[in-house]
This record gives sequence, C-alpha cells and structure tokens, in this order.
Amino acid sequence: MAPPMTPEALNALIHRDFASARRGNVRAYERIVVATQRMVASVALAVTRDVHASEDIAQDTFLRAWQHLGQLENPDSVLPWLRHVARNRAIDHVRTRRPAVAVDELVETGPGPEQSLLRQQQADALVQALDAIPDQSREVLLLFYREGESSQAVAGLLGLGDAAVRKRLQRARDCLKSDVLRRLGEVAASTAPGVLFTMAVATGVALGPTPAAATGLAAGVVVNSAPKLVLATLGALAASVAVVIAGVVWDIRASLAKVSDPRKRRALLVNGVVYGVLMSGYMAALTWMPQHGWSVAHLFAVAILVALLVIALSVHRARIVRGTRDDSESKKN
Repeated sequence: MAPPMTPEALNALIHRDFASARRGNVRAYERIVVATQRMVASVALAVTRDVHASEDIAQDTFLRAWQHLGQLENPDSVLPWLRHVARNRAIDHVRTRRPAVAVDELVETGPGPEQSLLRQQQADALVQALDAIPDQSREVLLLFYREGESSQAVAGLLGLGDAAVRKRLQRARDCLKSDVLRRLGEVAASTAPGVLFTMAVATGVALGPTPAAATGLAAGVVVNSAPKLVLATLGALAASVAVVIAGVVWDIRASLAKVSDPRKRRALLVNGVVYGVLMSGYMAALTWMPQHGWSVAHLFAVAILVALLVIALSVHRARIVRGTRDDSESKKN
C-alpha cells in the first residue's frame, strides 16, 4: 500500500501530472490513480457497504475520468470530479440493485457451523456499526483507516479542513464501541485498493479512448476515434494470437518428432489444439474483460484457472512423450 500523502504533496502531484495525463500520458495518469484510489473506493464503500461493488465503481470512475480528462481545464477540479462521480455511481448502484454486504466475507472464519454463525454475527455487527455512523462521517472514518490514520491526508483527499475531519471522526467514534471501531478499522485497512487495482485501471485506460480524443470532440472537431481504436485493438489481438499459435505449433512439432505411434500423435495434436484455443481465448478475454467492468477478483480467478489448465496440458504432453521413450527403451531391451 502506498503511504498517505500530505495535502501539499497530493496537490503538487496532481498539478505536476495533470497536463501530461491530459495529453494522453498513461504513466502520469497512473500516478494520479495511485494517489487517489483509496479515496475513490472509500467514497463508494461508504454508500454501498459492499467492498466488491465499491472497487468496481472506483474502476469505472477512473476510466470515466480518463475519457473526460481532456475536458477538465483546471487540475483543482480533479478531486472534486472524482468524488462527485464515485458518489453518484454508488447511489445509482444502491438504487438499482439490492446492496450485497460484502464486509462479512472479510471477517476471519473457519470451518463448521459454529464458525459460520460467529461470522454472521460479526458481519451483522459491522453492518450495524456502519449504519450507526452519520453519512458524512462514514467515508471520513473509512478513509482515515485506509490512509494510515492521517487526518491531514483525509482532509486533502476530501477537500475538507483538518478540524472538520477530526470533528466527523469524533462523531463516528461517539457512535461506536471501541472493539467494534477497532474491527471496522481493520476491515477498512485490509480491503483498501492496492497495486492490483491500479493494474486493472491501467489496463482499461490503455484500451480506452485518450483524453486528447475527448478534447477534440468537446471542441467540435469531428474525431472518429472509436473505429480506429477497435481496429487497433483487434489488430494487436490478432498479432498476439498469431504469435501464440506459432509458439504452440513449434512446440507440438517438436513433440511430434519424438512420437511415431499414430494414436499418441493424435493425442498430441488434440493437446496442441486445446492449448492454442485456450491461450487465444485467454488473450481475447484480457482484452475485453476490463471494458465490461470485471473486478480484480474476477481477473485473478480467470488467470488461476487458465494457469491450472496450462499446467495440466503440459503434464499430459510430457507424459505422452515420456511414454513413447519408455516404449522405445523397452523394445531395445
């Protein structure tokens, strides 16, 4: 987790990188994301009380900000704009969907019905704690624990004075028992977005339209960037898939050269086809999943599944080749 920034350092970073990000510099925008992602996710979490939904909303907020960055004239508008979009998206989520309280998934638990009951009781207590906190204090409290308990960092991110932050924190503390407050702080800190969240946003940014294109549209310049972006994306995907297929063909040909049994050669060919389809599908999924709002957890689940399948296919291929060698040695003996 990146350390909390003072309001002065945060302001300097945004002013330094704003112009470059506005021209389409992805690295500059990533630095802004890293500095503000805990704030955006906390604002969403304060409304939704759903950690997974808050991360999805935060990702969507940053992707929207990237697309509209060219329309912002002043770097001082960045933080208010991010907070405004995150709150509105979170409110829309609550209105259109039944809020799923994901905090209960973060409570330490073990197997068995007793542990399940304890987990549910703890989850209910945390939800009641969030409900007991005034709306204005909720996001301040969550962000306070995610920013290393620095009231100054919270003040800079939320556009408040340090005294106002401390006052809202005190209101929240007055509403909660010390043990519930401690556990809430642990949950807030442990679920703060980190490097993986930044990577997910960066992937979506790399595949999306640039701020420069948005600026041209706002100025009335006809820029038909969407078809070009789609063609470029498809071209890059096709080239990547071609490289993967070429690698698979090369690998399978090397294995086929060691096998003479027709049955085993067919098995190797099937193995190669499945492997090629799997990797091509995975690369296509990596291209389109960020566009459809997949969370970091979903991306990881897909990556783990693909890795397990690749290992299984590699082991199967090695067994076929090794079996052929064992048969040859047996015949010689």
